[in-house]
Amino acid sequence: MKHVLKWCVALVVASASTVGAEMPDGKKINLQGAFPASIKTIGVVMPASICKKPAFDTYVAALEEAGYKVKLAPRLDFKCVAPAEDRAKDFVEMWMDPEVDLVLCARGGRGSEQILPFLDWNRLRTRKQRVLGFSNITRLLNAMAKVSAGEPFSGPTMSQFRYCDRATLSWLNKTIARAKMPEVKLRPLRAGACEGLACGGHIAIFREAVKAGQAISAKGRIVFLECVNRTPEEVENALSELADCGYFKDAAGVVFGDITACKPASKVEEIKKTFAEKALCPVFDGYPYGHVPRSFAIDFNRRHLISADGVMTLE
Repeated sequence: MKHVLKWCVALVVASASTVGAEMPDGKKINLQGAFPASIKTIGVVMPASICKKPAFDTYVAALEEAGYKVKLAPRLDFKCVAPAEDRAKDFVEMWMDPEVDLVLCARGGRGSEQILPFLDWNRLRTRKQRVLGFSNITRLLNAMAKVSAGEPFSGPTMSQFRYCDRATLSWLNKTIARAKMPEVKLRPLRAGACEGLACGGHIAIFREAVKAGQAISAKGRIVFLECVNRTPEEVENALSELADCGYFKDAAGVVFGDITACKPASKVEEIKKTFAEKALCPVFDGYPYGHVPRSFAIDFNRRHLISADGVMTLE
């Protein structure tokens, strides 16, 4: 834990700057170093809900000020959600564009599952593309993992950039680059060492992906879960449904990210504790991941190792 704290403090000190695009409310968005040098061109899509145009323009400006070229999908609509087929075409075009190094989802919200029937996975598999997003983008990322297409990264959407702290952006950089990562100390809820590739996302949305048969098996994987805009009862129901259908049966482990927005917190803690008591695999809490300023991205194609006392490292 000391390693992570020192690392985060150093980042905050180093980032004291007025550089950055300005939001309508005056907040500065500084994305310097958010992506590694290998990411030169970012393709932006809106596979789910729409972004408000003024904020969207600020995020684009912040990316450009940070030195990244931004290409916008041609069918973006800022007045209403575009038809699913158009959103799917945008996604495919950005994925297949030889100049685009990473496809960035503008925001989550609702609707990324609607584009899935229109995606030609065989075509997409011909190009190894990185895709970044989270929240409702859980549906899209897990579908990618299920069919072994591209490189899914569960991390900040464009709309989350206004909240990200410097530690989050540095972690994102290292995650995309698959660089050496600092250790992260987790809190064991059910002790035991585990290792494996990752999967997961927003608990309720991930539950829907599993029910629809559009999520990769948890066998040998560590399932990372976060949540926002749900009641504790909805969190409990989602976990129960996943457990009852046997999804966690062969999981290597389960890691809870941020669920603090689901009030009351005491009820959420009780739900996690009860889940851990019944689990057949190690369960941990406290990974900084979710709808909060410190939200560490997750690479679905990188092995995560967690010791019995909760120290997480990445291969």
